[in-house]
Parts: sequence; C-alpha cells; structure tokens
Amino acid sequence: MVNAHDAVWQLKLMSHEPLMIFGASTRAAAQSAVRANFRPFCADHFADEDLYEVAEVLPLSSYPQGLVAAASDDSDIRRVGQGLLGRGPTTSQNAGTVGQRPPTADSADPTLGIPWMYTGALENHPRLLRKLAALRPLYGNPAEVVTRVRNPFAVARVSADAGLPALQHCGGNQPPPRDGRWLLKPHRSAGGRGIQVWDNSAPAPRADRRDPCYFQQRVRGEPHSALYLATSAQTVLIGVSRQLIGETDLNAGPFAYCGSLGPIDLDESLERQIVRYGETIGSEFRLRGLFGIDFVVENDAVAWLTEVNPRYTASAEIFESALGIPLLADHVLASAEFDETGRSRQIADDLQARLQAACRTRAGRIWGKAVVYAPFTLRAPRLADLTSLTAHGNGGARIADRPRPGTVIPARAPLCTLLVDDLKWQLKSSGCSLAAFEPALSALLARLEPNADS
Repeated sequence: MVNAHDAVWQLKLMSHEPLMIFGASTRAAAQSAVRANFRPFCADHFADEDLYEVAEVLPLSSYPQGLVAAASDDSDIRRVGQGLLGRGPTTSQNAGTVGQRPPTADSADPTLGIPWMYTGALENHPRLLRKLAALRPLYGNPAEVVTRVRNPFAVARVSADAGLPALQHCGGNQPPPRDGRWLLKPHRSAGGRGIQVWDNSAPAPRADRRDPCYFQQRVRGEPHSALYLATSAQTVLIGVSRQLIGETDLNAGPFAYCGSLGPIDLDESLERQIVRYGETIGSEFRLRGLFGIDFVVENDAVAWLTEVNPRYTASAEIFESALGIPLLADHVLASAEFDETGRSRQIADDLQARLQAACRTRAGRIWGKAVVYAPFTLRAPRLADLTSLTAHGNGGARIADRPRPGTVIPARAPLCTLLVDDLKWQLKSSGCSLAAFEPALSALLARLEPNADS
C-alpha cells in the first residue's frame, strides 16, 4: 500500500496537477477535480460525451478489470493530450510528458506516479483497490478499511455500541420469516442493485460466494444521505440530502438510486444523531476523505443507517455547487495528511469554518440531480443540443452524463442525469416532487425510441 502522504504537494502551489479518477462513472468527480484545480485523467465504464469536455479519458479495454492496465501504463498518459473541450484521446507524438510529475532520482519507481482516487462502485472490489494502490498513491480509503466498513454486521455493532439506532441483520443462509419486514441485499450492491423485499414473492437467495447476500431489517421512512469528510482528528458533516429512490417517472427499478436534493435542513436532534453517526463510523473504521452514509429517516425523528459508502459519493457535486466549496481539495488533503494529527485537525477546522460561512451567505440554495433510466432498450440520441433549448434555460435542468450518440442503452439502465440549480421543491406524501426537472424530462423522453435491432 502506497502512502499518499509520500507523494503529496502543497495545494497552495498546485496548478492543474494531474489526478487519476476511476469508477463506474467519473464525470461528476472529474468536474469536482477541475473546480479544485486538478487536471483529471479518467477511466470508467461509460466514457460519456461530457466527460471528454473536462478530462483526459484513458483507454479502457474492460471494466473494472481493465483499470489495472490503465493505472500501470504511463505510456497511455503520455499519449493522451487532446481530451479536453470535446475532443477524444489522441496519440500525439508531441504530447511529451503530459500528466507526469517532474523527474526525480527515483522516477523509475512506478509508485511515484500520478495519484488516483475512486468513485462508486469500486468499493465492491477490494482486491482491485489493493492492486491499484500498489501502483500509485491513493487519495481515499484503502482496501482493508473498505472491507471492514462495508460489513453491515460490523457497522451495526459499532452503531449499537455507541448508543445509536442499529438495524438488525441476518446472514444469507439464515433467512428470517417472509413477512415483508426484511430486505434481501447483495453485499456488493451499488445504487440499489439487487435489493428486494423479503416476502413470499421473493426468490430464495443464491448460494453464490462471488455475490453473497444478507438480510437487513426494513424500516418505513424517507431516504436520506449524509456527506462527511473524515480526518484522523475529526469527522465533519458537510450536509444532508434527500434521496430519490425508485422513481417510476424516471423509469427506475424499485430500489434504484435516482438522484439527490440538497442540502436540506433537519430538526436539531436529528442532525445531532447524523453527526454522531459520522463521527462514530469515521473514527472506529479510520475512514479518510469524503464518504457517505445512507439513512432511512423514520417519522422525522430517527435516522436508521442502511449503508456506508467509503468514497466520493453521487451527492458530492450538489453540495459543492450549493455551498461553493471545492470539496475534492479537502478530500485530497484529508487523505494525504491523514497520519499527521495536527494537520488533520487543521484541515477539519478549516472546512468547518468555510461551511459555516457558506451557510450564512448561500442559505436556502438547494441543488438537485435526477438520474433518468431508459424506459426500454434504445440507441442514445444526440443529447447535447437539448441543453441549448429555451425550455432548459433560466434555471431549468441541464443534461449531464450524456452517452455518445448511438450507444445502446439497455432497458432500466442509466441513460443520463438532469441537474437543477437553486431548486425549489416540495415534499409530497408520496415523496419528492420532480416538477423542477420539467420540462427537460419531458423533452428528453420525447426523443427516445426503442432500438430497432433489439
């Protein structure tokens, strides 16, 4: 495991330093990196159109296995030089040492190369994280930390020991009664994939060592998520968002993640509970950098922890936009300076001060993102021109995560993301209103046609 502190440089001297970003979708993190004055080099599963607008896109033969080759071959970095402003990667012989650090006496050592970070759902692949971290300095949680904090039984035990509400869990080979009061969840779930209510209609869990399942007590309530920054000295709550889950208007499956709305204000006692969760989990599992916790809030009074996401989360970009704070810079510092207790305390205190100032000057600003799923198997239309329509101006929704035209999108797979700034939304008895995402959503859906080849 390479200690990122060995390769860190002072952020005040940083000017477009390179940062490699790996994950299923890296567009949001790449934009965060640009806001933090990094130059992102990205490899992900989708390589969407708008990723090329902000990052150099690394060649990737397969996902996620191909990430090891992308991380280990500096020749790919040298060849990439024209990925910004909508142009794809090139093999320019004049690219020189683009993305490379100044040579040192130990420059032959590959571990002194460009640092990297990861987004979802690489937390489901700790072996891969370990391989990647052996190649380059990691800004984020190492594999051994991820393995521990992704254990729902361990997280529930730590929460209960701290006097916090903790859901009950059962192993996949110890099924509870099929009474609808439990959820069957894969250990390697991401974005709600594979989650189902455990009742008479649910199939028995598979005895699959590669994708084991467990049972989690089901709680009725509203889905929320909190974003934190962990240092070795303190964990800071950045904000809380309301999650969109299983929205049929977005063509999503029953438990699929569909977006986030935030930051939102909570009752003081509920916020204290969420702060304590973050402090407890961050300290006990020695998390570093940005991480998220998903909750179900019952009767606006009790937050039940359902999952820990030990990395940059989907909601991070809405907090950055609403608060005007480049959180990826804090993520890098918290990771790189983790072993320095004094610096860790300073990093946490500095973020707290900036969050308080942002709340005073930007109070009431709520941003939102909605993930639109394909209603049927289709070939992606050209979506870039939709962003210029009058209907999408003047505070309307912008289209992000745009697939390249002609890409085949399977039914119920993510198609794109709608982003809304300064959101005005209301809670209804059935959940969150999606009115703020209109008319962009209607205009988008009107462009979709079933794939004639399917």
